[in-house]
Amino acid sequence: MNKEQWLTLGETLFGQDKMQWKFKCPCCGHIASVQDYKKAGAPSSAAGFSCVGRWMPVCKDAFDDKDKRKIPCNYAGGGLINLNPVDIDGIKVFEFGV
Repeated sequence: MNKEQWLTLGETLFGQDKMQWKFKCPCCGHIASVQDYKKAGAPSSAAGFSCVGRWMPVCKDAFDDKDKRKIPCNYAGGGLINLNPVDIDGIKVFEFGV
């Protein structure tokens, strides 16, 4: 998928206000909007790339199968294990959270 196609899909799903766009963490399944990332203090580049839990005071460890809490994890898309499923012109990001 190229960037233009991805932007069109995002606008179709969520509208033109990108703060309302939502992304699903491929590790824990948590869905967060760009606004959620901003509220957590994450840099804008983190939305859709790393789980919002990395910037929250309480999160669970990525890949911890024993932790059944329904909270975001600390998964980082740029880490050794990149699970980000969507390729946009060579950059891997989270899928939209619908």
